[in-house]
Amino acid sequence: MHVAGAVIAWLVPLILLTGTIGMEWKRKYPDVHLSDYVQADTFAMGLIVLSFCVWIIPLGWLLALPLAGICLGILTIYSENSRKMWVQRWKPRSLLVIAIVIGVMISGISSVSEPVGAPDWGEPILTENSDAPAWPASEQHTWVVTEGILPTDFTILVVNHIRFPGAYSAYGSGSCVLWWIEFSDADDLRLKQSIETLLDKTNQPSSYTEHFSLDTISSGETHEYDSATLPYSQKFVVIDLFGETKVAEVITVAQGDWGGEVHLLTMIKPMIGFDTPFYADNDPYGAKYVDAWLNSQP
Repeated sequence: MHVAGAVIAWLVPLILLTGTIGMEWKRKYPDVHLSDYVQADTFAMGLIVLSFCVWIIPLGWLLALPLAGICLGILTIYSENSRKMWVQRWKPRSLLVIAIVIGVMISGISSVSEPVGAPDWGEPILTENSDAPAWPASEQHTWVVTEGILPTDFTILVVNHIRFPGAYSAYGSGSCVLWWIEFSDADDLRLKQSIETLLDKTNQPSSYTEHFSLDTISSGETHEYDSATLPYSQKFVVIDLFGETKVAEVITVAQGDWGGEVHLLTMIKPMIGFDTPFYADNDPYGAKYVDAWLNSQP
């Protein structure tokens, strides 16, 4: 966990929330003591308390705000005073929610820790990814591990540390990020640099990267490794030129960390004939690399 980045990511929504509360108090109720003003509005008070509870709530604000909305909706149905308060204060309360959402979006640029690989992997061949999106913040290191004398006896290992805006708990964030990269173009951008390395190592034109896609075989499942049970996805790298050709197998695992970081390990092996390379190595879940990676974490 990058402590400074985690603290900043947490403080930004809190500062915007309390700042919005303070601005309304100063503008409309300067004669009332600030603590009395905050305590008089249970909604504002609840959001401040929730700002501290998000550290233990899975997915942080992404789950806390909808749950809070459901609870308030139920309370409004059964409480006449709550309904009257909403009629009177729906605008300032809406501004508080908007302040949190804006704060969560801004917190996505908070820095993350440096990726770490297993000692046996040696030094990374790449320590940045020019194709990575600017938001959310991320760091990427890439290793190539050679395992034999054949041209295909290697594995590309990619470690990403990604900021998960609004989340601060380690629980549930790994699965959520895997779902996000599955249903967006993030995985293609994240792995394009690694596919270029794969093509170079297998003596194929680098221009093929303009024609690659990822074919998902499995996603949303978990596997029990030596020290942790992690969500994973399995894909094939497909080059579509004069027909689709599978050139590599890709397995990605995700591990949530406290402070709003998610760590991804992606393992890429070139295809060997019609066999899936991880299955051919009797390691269908990439446990050899995942266990070494988990054991190397600080």
